[in-house]
Amino acid sequence: MSIENTWSDINKEHDDDLSSLINKDQLHKISSHNPLSRIRRNLLINMIWAAIMCIGYIIIIFYFRIWQVQVGIPIVLVFSLWALFTAFIQYRKIDTAVSAQNSLLSELKRHFDSISNWIRIQKRMVLFIYPISAASEFMLGGVIGSGKSVETFMNKPVVILALFITILILMPAASYTAKWLFKKSFGKHLDDLKENIDSLEEEKK
Repeated sequence: MSIENTWSDINKEHDDDLSSLINKDQLHKISSHNPLSRIRRNLLINMIWAAIMCIGYIIIIFYFRIWQVQVGIPIVLVFSLWALFTAFIQYRKIDTAVSAQNSLLSELKRHFDSISNWIRIQKRMVLFIYPISAASEFMLGGVIGSGKSVETFMNKPVVILALFITILILMPAASYTAKWLFKKSFGKHLDDLKENIDSLEEEKK
């Protein structure tokens, strides 16, 4: 029996959301369930880390009374909250938005496109946010390390040059790290999802 037919058979039984579908023996045989389940799990892990980072940024904002930091870090915090919110949307889609009325192929395509687009946007946003984050953290580190105000330790041209060099060097590293993390968390499972989509499309020919 094909994967598509198995999905259709399940649809004939009453079912309201993905969680009840997952409990059916027939669906356990569908290999496409595994990548979606793992993507959902990794989205949860992503949200936990984002929440921890947001708490850390809030502590920095209120603990360190440095106006440059209190301008830069909130921007990073807003981005982190946005990343957390969008991850939650993706998480909920996988949890409840799989319609038993649609074909398995269309459902898998919808999830694949949605998650892939989310990852692309996240990668692009990192490139815009990282310079602000790096500059704010550089100033915070300078204040803590030197015991002087930002205006005092940034008064030297060599320090300003060091800031720009730090950003220029670390930006490619940050971009690579972001790509690696997304690939590590979602890459293999998206590849598995794409294989299932290709198999279903081949069946329809």
